[in-house]
Formats: sequence, C-alpha cells, structure tokens
Amino acid sequence: MADKETKIIIKEQTQIYGVLSIIFGFIGIFIFSILFSPIAFILGVLAISKKEYVAGFVGIVFSIIGVLTSPILMALINLPTITYIRHGIYL
Repeated sequence: MADKETKIIIKEQTQIYGVLSIIFGFIGIFIFSILFSPIAFILGVLAISKKEYVAGFVGIVFSIIGVLTSPILMALINLPTITYIRHGIYL
C-alpha cells in the first residue's frame, strides 16, 4: 500500500463585511451620514449574502438610523424635518 499523508485544512472564516458595516453605520449616525450610511447599507447587504446575518442586520439598522438623523439625506428623499418653534426661536 502507498503511504498516504493526512492533510488538515483550516479555513478561517472572517466577518469583514459585517464588521465594516457596523463601523460605517455607527460613524454615519454621528458624522458624514451622506457618505457613511449608504456604504454601511451596501456592506450590510453583502454581509447578509455571505451569511453574516447578525452583523449585517445591525449594520443595516445603523445605516437607516444614520439616514433618519441626517438632515441632508432627509432633504434628498423629500422627507420633512421636525422643527420646534417656541417664542420665535428655532430649537
């Protein structure tokens, strides 16, 4: 019989799309939402397609929150913003 060697292959599974989606989505909530929120949404969809369900879902939720808190993106999709008026002073 021929001498057969046993090979062990270790495949590391990284969740790079999900992690990047969460990072860009979280940053997009606070600053540069017009740039970071769409990137987070795209990376979240890619993460879900790569079976990174939790990280992808969290990234998509962060990107949606980033869009809802950005007045520039709200104006682009024609959604009204809420302004509180008290004694002629805009708060």
